[in-house]
Amino acid sequence: MTTKARAVFWDMDGTLIDTEDLHYEVIRDWCAKFGYELTLEANDELIAKTMPEKWQILAPRVDSSATEALFRRECEDWYIERLTADKGLDRALKIVRKVAERGILQACVSNGEHEVVKANVEILGLSDVFSFLVTGGNCDPGKPAPDPYLMAAKQAGFAPEECIAVEDSAVGMAAARAAGLILCGWPHDPSGEFDVDYLLKTGEEFPFDLLD
Repeated sequence: MTTKARAVFWDMDGTLIDTEDLHYEVIRDWCAKFGYELTLEANDELIAKTMPEKWQILAPRVDSSATEALFRRECEDWYIERLTADKGLDRALKIVRKVAERGILQACVSNGEHEVVKANVEILGLSDVFSFLVTGGNCDPGKPAPDPYLMAAKQAGFAPEECIAVEDSAVGMAAARAAGLILCGWPHDPSGEFDVDYLLKTGEEFPFDLLD
């Protein structure tokens, strides 16, 4: 018998919103302030990591006057100042709205800082849709550990296998798979091999039948 889904958990960056360039620009500018030139190649090390993890990578490279608290606070402030609504990914946002019409609980599960994720949710107009947020600010360790998704399932009040996770990155997919959720992978390049339950290419493949 197919398990019915009672909740849908969404990753943020790369799934609901395209802010990879913005994250890079903010951290690049912050690093420049403290004497380090962050190249696109070096930035690859930071993608999908939590801010504490990013700081551990950057700390030896920036001026000794920089601190983790300053890094996190200023990058958060600069990101929110520069964020614009046109970053939203319409194909995913349409599914969020369709799921909401069915009265299914939805939440966001992200490695991002809490205030950054909250700002994304607000600018996308999803504050009335997501019941709660699990973020890098309130769950440690973050993805690829299963902890964020296990926390989300517990907060929703459902078993992990009753929850759908929608993820674009290998890090996020690994977290959802390890937590035992129904996994919808929505990679930017869907031509490879992915350990997912549903591979989304256009969004038409989303398993709405599990919500009935």
